[in-house]
Amino acid sequence: MSELAKEYKIAQFLAKKMTGELSPEEEQELVKLKKESGSAIVDEQILNPANKRERDELISQFDTNSSLQKVVKRIHPKKQPPRNLVWWGSAAAAVIIIVFTTLILQEPILVVDESLPMAEVQAGSPKAILITPEGKQFNLSGQDSSKTLQLGNGFTAINKGNIVEYTGNSDSLSFQGTQKHVIQIPKGGEYELILPDGTHVWINSDSELSFPTQFDSTRREVFLTGEAYFSVTKDKEKPFIVKVNEDIEIKVLGTQFNVQAYQDENTIETTLCEGSVNVSDGKQKVTLTPSLQAVYSKSTKNLITRKVDTRLYSSWKDGLFVFENKPLEEIMTTLSRWYNIHVFYANQAVKTYHFTGDLERYGDFRKRLGMIEKATSIRFVINGNNIMVEEVSN
Repeated sequence: MSELAKEYKIAQFLAKKMTGELSPEEEQELVKLKKESGSAIVDEQILNPANKRERDELISQFDTNSSLQKVVKRIHPKKQPPRNLVWWGSAAAAVIIIVFTTLILQEPILVVDESLPMAEVQAGSPKAILITPEGKQFNLSGQDSSKTLQLGNGFTAINKGNIVEYTGNSDSLSFQGTQKHVIQIPKGGEYELILPDGTHVWINSDSELSFPTQFDSTRREVFLTGEAYFSVTKDKEKPFIVKVNEDIEIKVLGTQFNVQAYQDENTIETTLCEGSVNVSDGKQKVTLTPSLQAVYSKSTKNLITRKVDTRLYSSWKDGLFVFENKPLEEIMTTLSRWYNIHVFYANQAVKTYHFTGDLERYGDFRKRLGMIEKATSIRFVINGNNIMVEEVSN
């Protein structure tokens, strides 16, 4: 192994060490290589926590993908740089490789990233419209203090700006029990709802939930289009039922689960975090335990289960997008709902690029796209709320 290849190998190990992925065997090999190369001082400077700010600034200033490809070509001239990259931690990891190799080569490798045009694309925020059976509408957005909503027939709700809680008059039960209220969440919005039984619902962008102001004596039934996370109040006498698109019925007594059922997607996914749920399409039925997901295909009418990392499907309610080996097209669809953008593709092939990573829901949209750009040869051209995705030749 040449000295240059050794230094590159050390840099790779340092990158894995930084992201917590270095195995004990690789740790031993790293120690051996460092002794042979005498690079201990350099890598300690790179990994030193005291240098984190400078390292983060460096990450934000450079196109790590182009720079990393230069390094790879220098070490392995005949090797094609990979397209399927991980950006979670990889921006920092790539910079370690680039900086480390630059120090060894004694020549500039870094390439300034000029691919992100300025644009004002806002992250989503609490937005919702509440509609009564009589057609009366309440705009629940942009409220700083609690407000009592008079819903009619003795029922009220308290709106707190990001969450609306239903209260009511039990004397009106027989009159109001079968009438449905609807809460609509637009693109670029989210909202929380406390149902009359105390069940807590987090409703995602571009979604709608229909529910009664008071549940009847035998069952608690709601209707969902889009995505919502449910924390259901236990009641053994009255099961809680979520109906989705007339295809799926999810039945529980008390539990926590996420349902993703957008009309423009081919699958309906029910992911269980706590408790137990039954999922049925009327012909097939499955029972979920924690970490299991039911997937219903609208095209094939098949209902299957699979074991998943629930964090991938529930972290959105806690302000985080978590992707694991997801195609770019799916990622951009998710982002388009939250940022209220329209996505177009100059090259259809880029839709199939896969990524793994965590993205904060709140914050600078350009930085979210920048993290993807740094990991690939993809470029995002922003024009207002329209995003063009194209591949950049190196």
